[in-house]
Amino acid sequence: MEEFAEHIAIKKVSADDAGFLFQLMNEPAVMRALNEVPTAARDWEEAVLAWREDADEEGYIIFSGEKPIGWFAVNGLLAGYRTAFLKMAALLPAYQGRHIGRYVLAKIMDDLKSAGIASLALFTNQDNRRAQRCYASCGFRIVETLTEEMADHTTVNRYKMECRL
Repeated sequence: MEEFAEHIAIKKVSADDAGFLFQLMNEPAVMRALNEVPTAARDWEEAVLAWREDADEEGYIIFSGEKPIGWFAVNGLLAGYRTAFLKMAALLPAYQGRHIGRYVLAKIMDDLKSAGIASLALFTNQDNRRAQRCYASCGFRIVETLTEEMADHTTVNRYKMECRL
C-alpha cells in the first residue's frame, strides 16, 4: 500500500462537487494538459445533475484528507462489449507526480473488474509522458495512434491505450 493511501479518499461525484469541478477544470495547467477551454460554474452544475441520471457513467472526486484534489470519470459501463472508458483523470497540479493517480486508477480498475468490466480504455496526448507512465504502470498498452481536434480547436496526436482487467 502506498504511504499516502490512508489520506486519499475516493467518493462518487455529488451535486456539492460542481464548484470544485469548475475550479479544477479551469485551472490553467489542467486546461493546457487536457486541451480544454474555460467553462462556467453553471456548466458543472448541469453536468453533475445529468451524470446522476446516467447509469452508463460514474464520476469520482479524489480527496486528500478533507480537501478535494482531483476528478476521475468512467463511461461505457453498460457497453455490451464490456470495455469501459476512462474519460477523465485530472489532479490539481500540486498533487501530480506523487503516485496518487496510479493509486486511484488501480482502485477504480478493481471496482470495474468486480462489476464484470473486462477492459478499460482511454485516450491521452502523445506528448503527455507523465500520464503515459502512470497508465503503463497500471497495465495499459498503446493500441492505436490517432489525431483529434480538441475542445480548444488544436489538432493533437493521441494514443488510445487499453488494459485488460
